Amino acid sequence: MRFFSLCDLMEGLSAGNNGVAQKRKVPVATVVLAMVLGCGAAHAGEEYVPGPQDTLKVRVYEWRPSTGTAFEWAPLTGDFVVSSAGNLSLPIIGNVPVAGKTLEQISETIGQRLQSEVGLQKRPSASVEISSYRPLFVTGLVASPGKYNYSPGLTVIQALSMAGGIGSTDASMISLQRDALSSRGQVRELEAERLGLVARQARVEAVLNGASSVVFPQELTSRGNEPRFSKMMAEEQSLFETRERSMMTEIDALNRAKVLANNQIDALKEKAASLAKQIDLAANDLNSVKKLVSQGLTVSARQLGANQNVADLESRNLDVALAKLKTEQDLTKVDQDIADVRNRYRVNALTEAAELRDRFASNTEKTKTARDQLNNLQVRAPSAMASLAEGKDPYTFLMTVNRVIDGSMQTLVVTDNDPVMPGDMIRVEQREETTGATTDVSSN
Repeated sequence: MRFFSLCDLMEGLSAGNNGVAQKRKVPVATVVLAMVLGCGAAHAGEEYVPGPQDTLKVRVYEWRPSTGTAFEWAPLTGDFVVSSAGNLSLPIIGNVPVAGKTLEQISETIGQRLQSEVGLQKRPSASVEISSYRPLFVTGLVASPGKYNYSPGLTVIQALSMAGGIGSTDASMISLQRDALSSRGQVRELEAERLGLVARQARVEAVLNGASSVVFPQELTSRGNEPRFSKMMAEEQSLFETRERSMMTEIDALNRAKVLANNQIDALKEKAASLAKQIDLAANDLNSVKKLVSQGLTVSARQLGANQNVADLESRNLDVALAKLKTEQDLTKVDQDIADVRNRYRVNALTEAAELRDRFASNTEKTKTARDQLNNLQVRAPSAMASLAEGKDPYTFLMTVNRVIDGSMQTLVVTDNDPVMPGDMIRVEQREETTGATTDVSSN
C-alpha cells in the first residue's frame, strides 16, 4: 500500500495521467481520490453512491385511478441496510443490486423489479433516500479511536474532534517525551545556574585575595561570545568594582580624618613647646621677684602675681597635653575603623563564599537527579529519547485516509480541511522524517 500527498497527485494531473504514471507511478483511482479530497467543493453537488452499511429509506407507492388514491406497498416501505455484497434485500422482489448506482437509479430498479415480479401494468413509483450513512473510523493517536457516524460535509479536523483530538492515546509516550524535555530543560537551567555561581565565586575570590579585578575561569571565558555569559561576567566585574569603590570611599574618609588628627597633634605639640618656654620665663621672673621681696626691695603682691602667672601657664600646658592625648586616641580609633572597614568587606565576602559552597552542593545534587531521570527515561523509552536526541518534534503528526475505490484500498495523506467520505478510515501517526523528495511515505 502506498501513500500519496494531494499536492503530488494534483501535480501529476497537470501533466496528464500518463505523466502521473511515469513520474510518480500513481494509480488512476488514487488520482481520482485526490481530486475528491483536494477539490471537495467542486464535487459537493455530485450524487452520492451508496455502499455497504449505508441505510436507505425506501417508499413505494402505486397510483390507482379506480379509487383515486395512492396505494402504499407497506412491505417495501422502510429502512433497509446495504449488504457487504452491495445489495438491498427487499420483500417481494428479493435482492436488488445497488453497488455503483445513484439513488435515482436504485429507485428506478426497485419500481421495475416490482412491476416485473407482481405483473403490474404500470410501474410503481419508488423513492430512495439516505437514512443513515455508513460509519467512518478513526484510529491511531487520538483520544477515543473507534467508529463514528458520518454526516455530509464532514472534514478531517471535524472527525478528529469527534474522536477527542490528536495525541492522547499515546499519552504514555508523549508524557515520557514531555518529562524528557522538562528534564533536559532543567539540566540546562542548572548548568546556567552553576556557571552563574562560578562567576560569583571568581568575584568573591578576587575580594578575598585583594585583587584589582576579577579573573574568570576558562569555562566562562570560553563562552564569552554568548550574550548571556558575557553579560554575567560584566555584571560580576561591575559589582566587584562598585563594592571596591565603596570600601575605598570609606577608607579615604577615614584617612582624611587621620590626616586632620595628625595635623592637630602637630599643632598641639607646637603649642606645648611655646607654653613650655613661657613657663620657663615665668618661673625665672618668679625667682627674681622672690629675691627682691626677700631683700625688701618690692612688695609681696608682685610675688603673688608672678605665682599666678606661672600657675596659669602650667594649667594651659596641661590642657594642651590632654588635648594631644585625646587626639592621639582618636587617631588610633581611625586606624581601627580603617581595619574594621576592610574586615567588614572581607567578612561579607567570606559569608558569600560559604553561601556559594551550599549553592554549589545543592546545584550538584539537583543536576545529578535530573541526569538520573534522563537516564531512567532512556531505559524506559529509548525511541522517544532518540527522537528528541535527533532534534525531532515529538508533537508533529501524519494524517492519512484509507478509502476503497474501484475495489482497491487507497491511502492518501490528508490535511485538516480535506473532506471525509462514509466508510473512510482516518489514521493519525507520529510523523516520520524522510530523506529525499518522494511521495512514498511508507509501504506495506
